[in-house]
Amino acid sequence: MIGPSRVAELDMPAAGVETGAARPAQSYWNESWERLRANRLGMATGVLIVVLALIAILAPAFSAVVTHYQPQTIDLDSTFARPGVGHLLGSDELGRDTLTRLIWGARVSLGVAFLTVAMSLFLGTTVGMMAGYYGGWIDDVLMRLVDTVLAIPAIFLFILMSILIRPNAITLAAIVASVGWGQVARLVRGEVLSVKQRDFILATRSIGAKDSRLMVRHLLPNVLPVLIVAASLGVGQIILIEAALDFLGLGIQPPTPSWGNMLTNAQSYFFRSGWLVALPGITIFMTVLASNIFGNAVRDAFDPRLKS
Repeated sequence: MIGPSRVAELDMPAAGVETGAARPAQSYWNESWERLRANRLGMATGVLIVVLALIAILAPAFSAVVTHYQPQTIDLDSTFARPGVGHLLGSDELGRDTLTRLIWGARVSLGVAFLTVAMSLFLGTTVGMMAGYYGGWIDDVLMRLVDTVLAIPAIFLFILMSILIRPNAITLAAIVASVGWGQVARLVRGEVLSVKQRDFILATRSIGAKDSRLMVRHLLPNVLPVLIVAASLGVGQIILIEAALDFLGLGIQPPTPSWGNMLTNAQSYFFRSGWLVALPGITIFMTVLASNIFGNAVRDAFDPRLKS
């Protein structure tokens, strides 16, 4: 027979034994966010991209408060000015303030990148979702269309469409997206083919759910991680494509500033003012590098196969 004192000892927890409840399981999104936050370099580059986007959005305010110049303001008395008080990052061959043009150029370059990603994701997701969900002849027709788009040399399509359409930020984004959506469609189709065979999709279909509800409410959320990774990795590539098209004279035309056409204008004055080449080049390099690092961090965080 166990006495009262012995019962009290049995009821007391042993020293050093943790009595708290087990840690609840995290959802996929919370766990992915925790892994992304643990990647300090990835988060730092993500913050840098957000800061650049905010600077681009607030370009008129920066012109009015910080630089006191407009991007097309010409000052022939201050041509090729070195970085200093009057022009914080110097001026170009027409006396236009370089910092102001870099800030306004960010509106074009980043705007084209984000708009192109949005267009590519929308079109690619729609085509890939329909092809993967319905299968059969619909899948065959849509995938042959994707193959045709991906088989066309992109540079020839860019040249043709730039000749037919006067490029601005919106039309240039549409031109680049007309080629880039094919890869997204393939990714989405592969994911849908995998997800649509799972039990919860079959159960939802068995209770009479419509195809539109299945695709929007059940398939799309499972495809979102793939889309997030594709978007984060695509921004840097599109910035390079936009800068290359501007440099070749197929993109945004002067006097509207963009990082690409700033390089085009500066190539003739490299030995006169190296700043005109270095500054937009460094800006493109840092933005693309930050975008790629952040994209890799997002991929590592959201891909369950890379979970440690």
